[in-house]
Amino acid sequence: MILNYTGENMKKIIFLEGLPGVGKSTIAKTIKNNYPDINVVDEIISGQMPNYQEQNQEWFMKNDDKKISLYNQGIIVIDRGPISTLSYNQTRLITDKNYSFDITKVVKWFESYHRLLTDPNTYVYYLTNKKQSYYISIEHKDDPYGSIKNQQLLEDISIYNSQKYATNLKIIEYHKQNMEEIINEIIN
Repeated sequence: MILNYTGENMKKIIFLEGLPGVGKSTIAKTIKNNYPDINVVDEIISGQMPNYQEQNQEWFMKNDDKKISLYNQGIIVIDRGPISTLSYNQTRLITDKNYSFDITKVVKWFESYHRLLTDPNTYVYYLTNKKQSYYISIEHKDDPYGSIKNQQLLEDISIYNSQKYATNLKIIEYHKQNMEEIINEIIN
């Protein structure tokens, strides 16, 4: 997908999206270790995440802003992006009856990324295992990551948002045995 990359002043962004444990960070780390000319941005770059109970979604929005603005040129692979933040908040509004964060802040913030997501030099790779396995990454059952049912809903919302907002979208069924194939597709 990156065959048209021709200049040092060009910025090409690749967002890796998907549920926890699907392989985004593993792919990003493998690219970082094997392709030093590609800029890889970790999921969290703004220090320690806020406590779950704080419901501080501004922190996640600022983290995404920093990730996207970290590099001004070259090929940039970003572990999660604005689609994840939007989808998480939309899902949490459904799954967590005590969620009090004003989601309109996230929606307004996300709108500022509409142009970026439709740019011909921006790609979204949504990794899925087709609901074959789940990694429950948080202890709060009402969280979008806190149960299989919630993760299924989150994946449906994330894929919907990816299809709605990203011009260059590829949904890939990922298993560890096809990691090299996926990396080759991302970097070539």
